[in-house]
Amino acid sequence: PINHFRVIRLHRSADPAKRSKEWEDVTKAGLGSSDWLREYELFWAALEGKPVYMDHWSHEFHASRTPIGWNPNLVVVRGWDFGLYPATIFVQLIVHERLMVLRELVGVDIDTERFIHEVSRLSNEWFPGASFVEMVDPTGGNRVGTDGRRYIQLLAALPLKAKKIIMGENAPVARKIAVIDFLKGNVRGLPIMSVDPSCEMLLKGFDGGYHYPYYKGTLKDSPDKNIFSHIHDALQYVCSKIRRTVLKSEYPIQFVEPRFSTQSKPASWAVV
Repeated sequence: PINHFRVIRLHRSADPAKRSKEWEDVTKAGLGSSDWLREYELFWAALEGKPVYMDHWSHEFHASRTPIGWNPNLVVVRGWDFGLYPATIFVQLIVHERLMVLRELVGVDIDTERFIHEVSRLSNEWFPGASFVEMVDPTGGNRVGTDGRRYIQLLAALPLKAKKIIMGENAPVARKIAVIDFLKGNVRGLPIMSVDPSCEMLLKGFDGGYHYPYYKGTLKDSPDKNIFSHIHDALQYVCSKIRRTVLKSEYPIQFVEPRFSTQSKPASWAVV
């Protein structure tokens, strides 16, 4: 630039003395959650509560800086939540049980049937020729769409034609622990869970949008139900079951770039 200024985004982990769990525990003891995220995790949004994964999520570590390629020889798992904002997360489990979060869809002002049609269309566009497994909101076996069919029946019908549907864990604590198990580990310095930069809603949820709210000065036990919670529920359903499911392949790991396109999006829904 003309003024020769440079702007550097420097995370605390650049200082070896600020990487240990012991240092984190001591420093966090004197700060509120918002102050910690702002001062040490480079997250500037104002928060009204405590982020659900505050003690385990690091944007600098878990959020990939470049698009994550996908492996056509491995199953693509779609996690589903059928809430107010229907949501689907696309992941693959690769070598060393590392979870690659590739893409997300969050519906806005769209019914479940139409949302499933969009998931089917974009699945073919983004992951041509892939084999899919569904891991879904366990209430999908009971809740029904506008035509009276259960949600899991809608997944098995045209156009999606889901072949394998697995119910996710229902207990909130077990679901949260399943996600934490992926967040807290590393393989040779690489995160067990990596999130593609296109997953903006999921990332914003991790950064604090998915949080425990305060009620009359007391932190509630359940996360706030908002636009971030549904995609995080979908991720929890996946994390709670994916390690128990045979998804491995003997093929060599050869990744290709995902075919992501957001040029044409129906007005009634959002890809975020």
